[in-house]
Amino acid sequence: MAGGLILGSARCGSTLVSRILRSHPDILSISELFSTVGPWAFRPDKLDGTRFWSHLATPSRALSQVGNPTLAPTEFLYGGPEHDPYFCPPILAITLPHLSNEPDALFRYLETTVGQRGEMGLEDHYRAMFADLSERFGGRRVWVERSGGSLAAAGTLRAMFPEARPVLLLRDGPEAALSMRDYPAARLAIWMWKKLRRFGIDLLHPRHHFGRGGIWPLISAIGGRLGVSRILEYRPSLHDTGAFWSAVTRTGLDGLRGASPLVLHYEDLCLDPRSEIERLGRFLTGSAPGNWLDLAQTFPREPSRRTDTLTRREHRELLDACGPGRQALIAAAMSSDG
Repeated sequence: MAGGLILGSARCGSTLVSRILRSHPDILSISELFSTVGPWAFRPDKLDGTRFWSHLATPSRALSQVGNPTLAPTEFLYGGPEHDPYFCPPILAITLPHLSNEPDALFRYLETTVGQRGEMGLEDHYRAMFADLSERFGGRRVWVERSGGSLAAAGTLRAMFPEARPVLLLRDGPEAALSMRDYPAARLAIWMWKKLRRFGIDLLHPRHHFGRGGIWPLISAIGGRLGVSRILEYRPSLHDTGAFWSAVTRTGLDGLRGASPLVLHYEDLCLDPRSEIERLGRFLTGSAPGNWLDLAQTFPREPSRRTDTLTRREHRELLDACGPGRQALIAAAMSSDG
């Protein structure tokens, strides 16, 4: 089964892209799977189906504090009734409700297939589950996974899924950073990136980033026990937010070395949706049916500009912090500025 990866910094329009992809007749749109599996998303290298399913199906206290109907009402999709929306299995938070209006039934179906498999590579468990879902939805030809912030794991994802076609989703750095600043999950990521480095723990390390490094299950467990509400309430500085966006962007571009991704700019998607959506569909599947374009082009809306609310000094501070990321994009010939 062919695959695709939507890689973005977070708060760059990727939720919109998932909605667009879900309406394509050939695409199995996998939304926020890797992000919600969290510390187990890319580890261990080999495991049996029982353990793999446990990572998808066991509620996480840490995840539940960050992703729930109150803190992320537009992104968090599960509403019950078989599980508590404030403490539900990771795969039920967003991934399955994005695919089906009956996510509980889909969860029970996967439980009977995914959990029965023997030991194999983690990436093969994911592929097998995508095949299960494809069959369930009439034989979709291409799976496409989209998780917020997945650009930081670009190198890992390319190694795990070399068959997947990468899409680099970009948004103006200061605008993306300001959106991160007000989003709970991004606030937590910025805090961990800044604070844990003093202990030698790098959220964005190429081989030990969140979801892959062995320390992350422990950190997640500690966060679940102690609580992260105070971190989520703390608004990071403009400098820290812009610097984090730059760090994610540079890490992601390093992980994309040697690749030829489709570069999709959120602003272009909103201003000229039909042509940009057609490019996306043809890149991922080789097709862009007219009825799909007719529907999908109605989804984008003209984005508001958060930077217009900043003072001149604040805008300069944010631009300076985003500078390394913007320069990296220009050097890689992937920026609309270059």
